[in-house]
Amino acid sequence: MSLSGVEDPQDWDWLPRRTSTFTRVIIITALLGTVLGVSGFFVKGWIDDRLDPPGDEGEQLLVSIPQGASVNDIARILDDEGVVANSTVFRYYLRYKDAGDFQAGSYLLNENMSVWRAKDVLLAGPAEGPAGESISVLLPEGLTLAQIHDRLLEQVPSFSADDLARTLAFPAVRSEYQPVNTTLEGMLFPDTYLLDEATAADEDALVIRMLSRFDEVANEVGLDTAPQRLGLSPYEVVIVASLIEREALIDEDRSKIARVIYNRLTAEWPLQIDAAVRYAVNKPSAPLTQADLSVDNPYNVYTRVGLPPGPIAAPGRQSLEAALNPADGIWMFYVRTDEPETGAHTFSVTREEHEAAVAICQARDLGC
Repeated sequence: MSLSGVEDPQDWDWLPRRTSTFTRVIIITALLGTVLGVSGFFVKGWIDDRLDPPGDEGEQLLVSIPQGASVNDIARILDDEGVVANSTVFRYYLRYKDAGDFQAGSYLLNENMSVWRAKDVLLAGPAEGPAGESISVLLPEGLTLAQIHDRLLEQVPSFSADDLARTLAFPAVRSEYQPVNTTLEGMLFPDTYLLDEATAADEDALVIRMLSRFDEVANEVGLDTAPQRLGLSPYEVVIVASLIEREALIDEDRSKIARVIYNRLTAEWPLQIDAAVRYAVNKPSAPLTQADLSVDNPYNVYTRVGLPPGPIAAPGRQSLEAALNPADGIWMFYVRTDEPETGAHTFSVTREEHEAAVAICQARDLGC
């Protein structure tokens, strides 16, 4: 093209001189179609990333929607808070779904949410009443019962340490999936709980809510079908889910770890899961010693075949789902290698393959 915008005949020299005008039109039309198609591909990708951003949801936050806020206002607030990726895309999505009649109040949302998840939370209504009436208690996945005790005391100053310890040791109710003569370990569902002024000093009430929430999620994922699907009791599946929760660092590995656990159980091999030994010796993060791996403890799955006698932590929904729906595979080993991404494990069938993966783990100082 010339700078004046008038076509220069030399610009067309790449076409054969005997090419007919019709053929040239066809070629140029095809080229324009290709350009538009490529552009459309990238535009679609851009929009998809704003509808459902890559990666996991982030930190949970309380977002306040003021009285009289319009859909535009709400979209801007959620964009500013990092809940949705783009206010304009969210606004048009709400318009497409004919949604926008949201109540004023405070909502529990997460950073990096998809637009449909954010819409569903808003449609469900505020998580609490007027500001100042609630305490937000956040309990992440993978905590032990002792850690839950400490987290609750940190987040709810009105709780009594003695009363809370007594409630956790001798709860007023039990999960429907909890056998007799077992503790609450693994049965208190990790989530965010809101306490109002009336319940901020009631340890029993919160524990009951956490147990009820566990049963609710367990029912949703089909924990009661474990005997038919896996030949295990629901409680045994919770044990497996707790092992997955403590071992997996990325979501993609959860169902594969479940498969390795089941393959080893079937072969009557020791599970050799470090997280269970850490629970046995109460060593959450420090390197395990040979003495730790040899300790005489029912949770030492290096020296014993089978599952430990109980859960080692509180599993979340994804670990429960993975335990119920293991991936297909014949792997017998896994070890962290950070391949293809940080936190990823390499899964192996043979010991030779596993030893090669362990060498990578050791070379990268990943805790092997």
